[in-house]
Amino acid sequence: MKLSRALVVLLVVLVAVPSPAMAGIVGEPNLQAYAPSNKLVPGQETSLNVVVTNYGGDSEYRKFSSSESSGTLSDQQRSALEAQVKSTRNVRLTLESGDAPVEVNTATLPVGDIPHATQRDASFSVSVKENATPGTYEMTLVAKYEHDSSVRDDGDVKNEEEKTEEIPVTVVVEQAPRFEVVSVNTTAQVGGSGTTTVTMRNIGTLPAFDSSVTATSQNPSITFGQSASATRYAGSWGINETRQLEYETSVASSAAVQQYALSLGVSYEDEDGVAKQSKNIATGVRPVAEQEFSIDAEQSTLRVGRETTVSGTLTNDGPQTARDAVLTISSKSPNTNIKETEYALGSLDVGESSDFSFSVEVTDSADAGQRQLSYTVEYRNSEGDTQQSKALLMNAEVKPKQNLFGVTAKNGSIEAGGSQTVTLVVTNNGDETYRNIDAKAFADSPLTLNDDTAFIQELGPGESTEIPLELSVGSSANPKAYSFDIDFQYENEDGERKLSDQYPVAIDVTEASGGGGLSMPLVGGLIVVGLGVVGFLWYRR
Repeated sequence: MKLSRALVVLLVVLVAVPSPAMAGIVGEPNLQAYAPSNKLVPGQETSLNVVVTNYGGDSEYRKFSSSESSGTLSDQQRSALEAQVKSTRNVRLTLESGDAPVEVNTATLPVGDIPHATQRDASFSVSVKENATPGTYEMTLVAKYEHDSSVRDDGDVKNEEEKTEEIPVTVVVEQAPRFEVVSVNTTAQVGGSGTTTVTMRNIGTLPAFDSSVTATSQNPSITFGQSASATRYAGSWGINETRQLEYETSVASSAAVQQYALSLGVSYEDEDGVAKQSKNIATGVRPVAEQEFSIDAEQSTLRVGRETTVSGTLTNDGPQTARDAVLTISSKSPNTNIKETEYALGSLDVGESSDFSFSVEVTDSADAGQRQLSYTVEYRNSEGDTQQSKALLMNAEVKPKQNLFGVTAKNGSIEAGGSQTVTLVVTNNGDETYRNIDAKAFADSPLTLNDDTAFIQELGPGESTEIPLELSVGSSANPKAYSFDIDFQYENEDGERKLSDQYPVAIDVTEASGGGGLSMPLVGGLIVVGLGVVGFLWYRR
């Protein structure tokens, strides 16, 4: 009982002792925001910089109990506490479109703490709608943060809050030029060059002055000359006016017939002479299919040691007309000589064909077999630019060496001391008709040509004819085979006068007929002696 009574007395005493008075500072932040460069252009994607400033709200010194405070705060202490309750921590900013025709591309941005009387910058990516009406609009900046709403005079935080504020941000969608791509067309073919024509329209609310348009290729297969970009001047550009810009374009031979990305940007001056740059406009260009030709080499057989005509037909398979086309032939073989390497075909419409021919000589040192001939077509496209086709490869057979004229003796056997007309069979082994053929024969002892020339008016490929030659054999000739030579001067189908090789003609010389009888010289001697005797007797009379 005594212990219980003492405890009660102690509790009464403690309750009766007054506690010290509790007081402190109560306040809040005051965030304001604005966009320093708040002018936007319809159809533009740009960065909108927003500045957030913490001006701080009202604050007061407040008692947190009914008792008077036993202590006082100095001005410095009070200022520090006021700054604390007016500051923000862990600020997160989100920009919303509000009533503005703008789409915000950036998510929430953390900017950290914003103490009292300080500011922070936040940059947001925004896209202005293409059809945005010029005017003034309010966007909304949503700020979430924590702050100490009240702090005791001993520095302890009494209340901590998390707040969300919506702060208006004014933007202006101003009148300005705005551009769209109407069409992009090109005459440039795969593996060639041509003109790309870009048609654009000013669909904005103001004209552009001193404007120029830069086209930039996004793929190395499409170039403007040797560069990835090119600029063309467009001058003053009124509202709803169109401009056509032409760019010389090259397309790689490895390119496909498909859309290739281009980027178009317009540089201009506004009404006040201030330089401006439009947003980049994405578009595409589709090159024309590569020009195709096909070739049919009707005659492509060559022969060692001979000049032969290679002929055929070239066809323009499209897709464009080939103007002033020239066919060029070449060979990598060192034993192949081409007299004229170019053949003019003229202009060929799509599907049109033209014949061609080349004179090709294979030297005597060549071997028979297959050779490759390469054909290319040089032509002008619809823009007048010179283009060159890919190589058209054709094989040609080289046959073994063969005499241009075949010569055999039809009756090639003569007695020693005899004379006769020898008939020669002459055959044209060539691939073309030869005209005005002069045959000339050459003989050495014991053979003598009494008539060594002959004339053939015309001889077609594979045709034969006979020519006569007067041939004598000396009486002292041994019975065996002899030969004489013959060559031919002739005129080919191009009207050129040429000389063939010399060809040997075999002649068999046999023994004189009449065995043991008087030989012709002996008979002649006896006749001379007899005439002498007769003369002498007549003189004596």
